[in-house]
This record gives sequence, C-alpha cells and structure tokens, in this order.
Amino acid sequence: MAGEDEKVTVVCQELDQLVLKLMSKLETLQEKRQTFNNLVEQGWLSLSQSRFAMGNKSVSSLQYGHQMTPSVHVCTCACENGSWSFEVGNTDNGERKSPTKGLLDQPEVQEIGFKEQVLRRRKGDLSRKDPPVSRDIPTEKLKSMRQGGGPGPAQDPLKWFGVLVPQSLRQAQNSFKKGLSLAVDIATLQSSIETIYEQYRALLEKKKQLLCSLRVKPGAVLPGEEETQLPGA
Repeated sequence: MAGEDEKVTVVCQELDQLVLKLMSKLETLQEKRQTFNNLVEQGWLSLSQSRFAMGNKSVSSLQYGHQMTPSVHVCTCACENGSWSFEVGNTDNGERKSPTKGLLDQPEVQEIGFKEQVLRRRKGDLSRKDPPVSRDIPTEKLKSMRQGGGPGPAQDPLKWFGVLVPQSLRQAQNSFKKGLSLAVDIATLQSSIETIYEQYRALLEKKKQLLCSLRVKPGAVLPGEEETQLPGA
C-alpha cells in the first residue's frame, strides 16, 4: 500500500515539474513571437521607406534576378524526447539545385515575362542568385552556359535594385534575415511544447490509473485523504 502511495506522489511531482517547464517555454515562446512580429513589421516599414525614396517601380518584383537560388535551407533533427529541432544552414551552389534549372527545359515559361519572375519568386529566395543573364540570349545558348559553367557565384540581392541603395533597404534585408532565424527557433520551441503536452497527458493518465487501483482496495486511503468512519462503526 505504501509503495503505491509513493508512486502516486512521484507522478504528482513529475506533473508539477512538467507544468513549470511548460510555463517557462510558453513564456519564452510568447517573447519570441513578439520579437518576430516586430522584426517583420520593421522589415516592411523599411521596405516602404525604400520605395518612397527610390520609387515604387524601382523596388518591386520587376528588379528580381533572372535566376535565383536559395542561400539557406532548414535542417531538421529528431531529438531523443520525441520533439523536432530545426536549424538554418547555408546553401552552397554545388550542393543545392537551383529552382530555375528545371524551368530552362520549358521555353513556354521563359516567354511569360513578368509572371515568370513571379513564379520564381514563389519558389526561390531573395538572399542568393546567379548573375543576371540577358533575355536576348536564346534558350539553347542559356542551357549550354548552365551545363558548361555551372551555377555562377552568389550575388547580394540588394544589387538587383542598384549599386547605391538606401540604408532603409539594407535594414529591411537584415530584419527579414533575423526574422527567418527566429522563425526556425519558434518552430523548434513549439515542437518541444507539443512533446511536453504529450508527456503531461501520459503522466495524467498514469495518475488516474494509480488512483483507481487504490480506490478498489478495501480500506484504502488515498494520498491527501483522511480515513473517516461512519457513526456506530
């Protein structure tokens, strides 16, 4: 009987520790989300200031590079406790496939113009690209350039908008970069919180089973309960 009471006490202590751990992570998650929202707002504000200084047509998707490749990728790792860890890693030209490489085999996409750039914008990233190629180059020659020389060196996306760009455009780029790194941290934290929820529910079910086993035994007194006798017993 005493052994089962000790089991219930141990489970209750583990539940308390999980609750404290959960509260701490939820508080951290709230802080990171607030910081993330501030970074995104600051990034869009700086981008608006750049458009005001340079003009709407000077800072738009029309200035995107002809070929774009992502400069970062997200690595996932399974932790021992069942949660997932996410991390931002750099992408090298030799290791990552350019999303525009598959589009070179479809001439009809090359003729779309602005829509073609929008498609690349959805699949690619602004933080890295190949050197711009003139649209006057035939598709066959462009293929041979890609097959022979491979992907060219990376270029700062800010150069798409000119050599001398306003400081607000650089601030927008830095804000979005920090926001990307913070978004990965938030995803890792959310996965950890979900794992704690599962552990808490499992321990809570274990506690219920232990309490039920104590109740069915005659004369059993639950932890924290006092044994009472009926009058005349």
